[in-house]
Amino acid sequence: PTTMFAGAPGGEKLHLEVVDFHDLEAATARLAAGSQVAFCTMGIGQPRKVPLDEFRRVDVEYAGAFARGAHAAGVRHISLLSSVGADVASRNRYLHIKGLAEAVVEAAGIARSSVFRPSLLVTQHLRYGVQDWVSQTLLPLVTPVLPARYHQIRVEDLGRAMRLNAERSGADGREVVYYPECRALLAGTA
Repeated sequence: PTTMFAGAPGGEKLHLEVVDFHDLEAATARLAAGSQVAFCTMGIGQPRKVPLDEFRRVDVEYAGAFARGAHAAGVRHISLLSSVGADVASRNRYLHIKGLAEAVVEAAGIARSSVFRPSLLVTQHLRYGVQDWVSQTLLPLVTPVLPARYHQIRVEDLGRAMRLNAERSGADGREVVYYPECRALLAGTA
């Protein structure tokens, strides 16, 4: 149980369910019945600080269970929060796990999947101390010389882009959404 949405705008529209993650697939199938879209933003906040098996369990196994449950419920579109550079063939632990997560979500068989691959997520409050401060302070200084897909995005903007993408019609299959596509969604030009 959480009170994190108490007093939040629109919080009265939320219905919270406490779910046993060992039964996530069945719980998702039950709770998502009648839904057309699903959003999977599960992940370990600081994966280098947890054992690989825990990182994999949350980011891959739970995401896969959620997607399979959503498929069983009849969901036609799933959006997955991943990472720029995600690739099952990567030798980088983080990017490899994110690539595996993309693969298991796609394997669930949902007609349309949107994989959001942000670079740095900017939050209102620093979540991870010095690392967060350095990233959120220095990256904007080099952003102008980076390819657009590596630009940082505020969490609120990413959430809005995911919602706007789910609300528009799209072809079945898999799409990968980077920063430029998020900006187009937010500007109403996508």
